[in-house]
Amino acid sequence: MTRKLVTRRRSFVIIIVAMIAILAWSPWLTDDYAITTVVEYLGGPDQEFNYLGDMIPLREVPKTVVRVPFGALVYFPSEAMFIVTFWGGII
Repeated sequence: MTRKLVTRRRSFVIIIVAMIAILAWSPWLTDDYAITTVVEYLGGPDQEFNYLGDMIPLREVPKTVVRVPFGALVYFPSEAMFIVTFWGGII
């Protein structure tokens, strides 16, 4: 292989690795965005949610966000978990 071909392949691999690292980091996926996305997915802040046996509005349910590769995990303590992906989808 020629020196130019090796340099081109190395550059291509570095670009691919950098793109995967940026998607795994997902800096545009903030905690507020993840919480808002899940709340809207469940019907909005005034929607009733069965939290630990009591029906309460979603805005009053405690929420915790944990960063995971390629997304964020929105966690309702002792109740439910939702994963918000880097493109804004919910799993």
